[in-house]
Amino acid sequence: MKKVLLSGAMVLLGTFCFSQNYYFYNRQESIKYSDSYGKTQYKVISNDTSNYKFYFELSTDGKGTQLFTVYKNNEEMYWAAELKKSGYKEVAGKIFKQSLYYNTASKENIYVFISQDYKRIIVMSSDGIAEYY
Repeated sequence: MKKVLLSGAMVLLGTFCFSQNYYFYNRQESIKYSDSYGKTQYKVISNDTSNYKFYFELSTDGKGTQLFTVYKNNEEMYWAAELKKSGYKEVAGKIFKQSLYYNTASKENIYVFISQDYKRIIVMSSDGIAEYY
């Protein structure tokens, strides 16, 4: 009986240890393109101030897949599941963990870049649009 209770407590504790909320107040959407001279350019196409929350958790399938749900003003926008870790990448002098995720809203694969301190998150879709939090 003690083993069953201890196992249950460990599972419950593990669930609490692997979920985390991160809050942001600004979302900037940019597009990367090549100009007529062949130079890479970036253009801000949207700049929104709202209450954004990223809720990170592990899947319950036993595989430990990392999931995150994005909320805007407490309304769920979408959730995504990690497909593959892709190492680290430097963006504007800051190191980001890069992973491939599946976005359930757009039904496409997205790249997600998360700074090691979780203060910056970049979500990049296959059409070249990047969301900066």
